[in-house]
Amino acid sequence: MATSSLRPEVIRIYKELLNLGREYPLGFDYFRPRLYKAFSAKASLTDEAEIKKCIEQAEYVKKGTSFLPI
Repeated sequence: MATSSLRPEVIRIYKELLNLGREYPLGFDYFRPRLYKAFSAKASLTDEAEIKKCIEQAEYVKKGTSFLPI
């Protein structure tokens, strides 16, 4: 199943974003529930192309959050 092969990649990007959220200007308590909600909303996806598109979006967000001023 295609979604099983992408699962580790989704978990990896979630953890990376979660770690970046620790330095988020509004605080980790603000960032974490929103990150969880964003990933939970896409949990029912089964199409491999859609999942890859979402991973690319998460990578884009990761690049943007890594430049946040501390």
